[in-house]
Amino acid sequence: MNRFTAEADPAPVEPALFRDGMSRVPGAVHLVSTDGPAGSGGFTATAVTSVADTPPTLLVCANGANRSCGRLIENGVFGVSTLSHADEELAAAFAGRTGIYGEDRFRLGRWTRLVTGSPVLETAIAGFDCRVIEARPLATHLVIFGEVVGVHLGPAQPALVYRGRRFHGL
Repeated sequence: MNRFTAEADPAPVEPALFRDGMSRVPGAVHLVSTDGPAGSGGFTATAVTSVADTPPTLLVCANGANRSCGRLIENGVFGVSTLSHADEELAAAFAGRTGIYGEDRFRLGRWTRLVTGSPVLETAIAGFDCRVIEARPLATHLVIFGEVVGVHLGPAQPALVYRGRRFHGL
């Protein structure tokens, strides 16, 4: 076996070890929000990335058991707000760390709506308004692809990142 040949059947990676490894990977912090006939909802996410610029498309990975994720799929629209370091309190609230839930979360911060009616944070470094074009289940999560139909550019300021199970400014 040379150094580039993989083992035939490697032992599965323990979930705790995987989570520890991923905790060392810094990620931008976003609020993913929705509103529509199924109601409003939102959650904090680091698993957000661009897919293509023609047409503008991004993806969000979300726990499929999350109620807000279900509302997002039912509404067929969502907003992504990329947070600044000043928005750490909002990130904690939408992550369920503060005891503030449901509609009460949207009383924090200043929100706007672009094309789809999904809330986008006015103070976000960048905000993206999206229509769901596909959602694929994978393990415990949904990989949600969204066509970007509106963009909000907020003030240039230090970003909020998540690393080592804590928020940091960058």
